[in-house]
Amino acid sequence: MTVHGVMGPIDVSELGQTLIHEHVATADWSMRMAFGDQYYEHDVVLEKAVEQFNRAKACGIRTVVDGTPVNMGRDIALIREVAERTGLNFIVSSGFYYQDEVYLNWRTEDEIYALISGECRDGIGKTGVRPGIMKTACADAGITPILDKVFRAIGRVAVEQRLPIFSHHHAHLGNGDEIMDLFESVGVAPHQVVLGHSGDTDNTDYLERMLERGCYLGMDRFGYCDVGLGLKDRVRIIAELCTRGYGDRLLLSHDLAAYFAVFGSWDDFKADRLPVGADFTFIHTEVLPALEAAGVDPVQVAAMIERNPIDFLDVR
Repeated sequence: MTVHGVMGPIDVSELGQTLIHEHVATADWSMRMAFGDQYYEHDVVLEKAVEQFNRAKACGIRTVVDGTPVNMGRDIALIREVAERTGLNFIVSSGFYYQDEVYLNWRTEDEIYALISGECRDGIGKTGVRPGIMKTACADAGITPILDKVFRAIGRVAVEQRLPIFSHHHAHLGNGDEIMDLFESVGVAPHQVVLGHSGDTDNTDYLERMLERGCYLGMDRFGYCDVGLGLKDRVRIIAELCTRGYGDRLLLSHDLAAYFAVFGSWDDFKADRLPVGADFTFIHTEVLPALEAAGVDPVQVAAMIERNPIDFLDVR
């Protein structure tokens, strides 16, 4: 079995340790075109990304799933260059983020389906690169009428192309049932879905209910332990879910970007004046040891970063 990578098909035996949800860059194309090097310089981002992902590689990472959707600045050329320079496998996404885009408002579900089905079948633009995962997202507003069309179109493509789906969701709202119901209504199997950012809540009963539905949970915000739940609480929740027998459906990641251009100053980023925070090595340096210290079986800990992602990506 193979999965689609930015450099071509990847045999699942070659995936190795995998970060299931990261970003090389989230830098809007309209902002780039309007403000140029006040907002983005390709070579600067490339060099910083190569440096950061080489550090992850030195820790044992072999594959990175880039979760940047169409309307968050997805940049296939940049991701491919990082893959070439680091030797890591990169898997890219098709789909849309949660903002209600005017460009989607007047399109039907079938029109949205045709756009993303085409790039999953034939490749993104003229790159020939096929997405290996679908991306959906909803936030505090839930599944709006526009997102309802988007989710249904993405679900149909996932079924047709046999692709997994990463769904950004705000776990504190507990709307995983709504997401799963919608996907299942268009034929998506529960094991094709990961409910992302599930580690942002300490409501283990809600998380167990989602796991009982058959999906995976993304415990994938370890890049933000200084916001909301801290490292200790996030580890405690994972340990509790493992005790309840769900360790085989938990996926670890940081949800970081080498350049996160949603806010902040380009000049500060370029000059390395941003505060030092978690990086793409945090899972290895802090999270995995903390899970073992919390009593999680080391074999199960290792599976969360390798076996579980392979099982999720290997849609059958």
